[in-house]
Amino acid sequence: MTGALTYVYCLVRSARRPSLHGLPPGIPGSKEVRLLDAGGGLWVVVTSVPRADYDEASLARGLQNLDWVSRRAMAHESVVEQFLTAAAVLPMQLFALFTTDERALEHVTSDRTRIDRILTRIERHLEWGLRLSFDEKAARQAVEDSHAPSGAGAATAMRSTGSEYLARKRDLLDVTRVQITAAKAEADRLYRVMSREASEARRRTATEQATPGSRLLLDAAFLVPVRRAAAFRSALRKQARTLDAAGIVVSLTGPWPPYNFIEPAAAKAPASAGASASSKRAASTRTSASTTAKKTTARRRRK
Repeated sequence: MTGALTYVYCLVRSARRPSLHGLPPGIPGSKEVRLLDAGGGLWVVVTSVPRADYDEASLARGLQNLDWVSRRAMAHESVVEQFLTAAAVLPMQLFALFTTDERALEHVTSDRTRIDRILTRIERHLEWGLRLSFDEKAARQAVEDSHAPSGAGAATAMRSTGSEYLARKRDLLDVTRVQITAAKAEADRLYRVMSREASEARRRTATEQATPGSRLLLDAAFLVPVRRAAAFRSALRKQARTLDAAGIVVSLTGPWPPYNFIEPAAAKAPASAGASASSKRAASTRTSASTTAKKTTARRRRK
């Protein structure tokens, strides 16, 4: 197919040929999803895309438009997620392009030792995402509720004494000082506790610190054995019971392909080596585009 490029979604380890039944539409402009047999139970999940839409110049234009990138990131991840039941799935970075199927297979063969090592490490594991945020409004409401009059004599209690008024003001001030500090310490503690429930854990501190004064306390990913998923969620529910009163909101998403648990050097090589120059530059957009896509998808997949 002269006017086409080979687009790689992921690598799948499976003793049997993976099923392609019921796959969602792929990235815009792509043909049907195909499998390339790399041998030894390794399958390369690919499609063909128009060269005119995904060549260097087209990608350079598209990468300036976050909506354009996000639509493709969502489609990319939707296809990859269909293979989560396989023994192991190695997701490729967005816009992993090769000139032909043969070039894609040649690259997998040349990098097979490293690919097999990664697949073995993540086999029968999936990723779970955990975010903790400080809800200042909820924390303030809790303070107001604790000082609200109740029961007999409420009308009298509403006429707060000076000391009661000062106590309320002090507690409200603590929301933006002491409680935020305490909430950050609690997030650190929870990350350590949940890390013990997973095979690996990664904390995305750059996201947490992206905005000055951010109320995002924790943005973390956990690599969890499939057989331990229920226990992992149960452990989080147990820990989360103590967080509501502190104004901490817990958001667990997943399971996801293990995007955050591919060593950077190993992740870049399969996605870009042997691919077009535009594909190499496009790889740097993978994180932001994936985050945008996941925020949308996560609304359907919060546990």
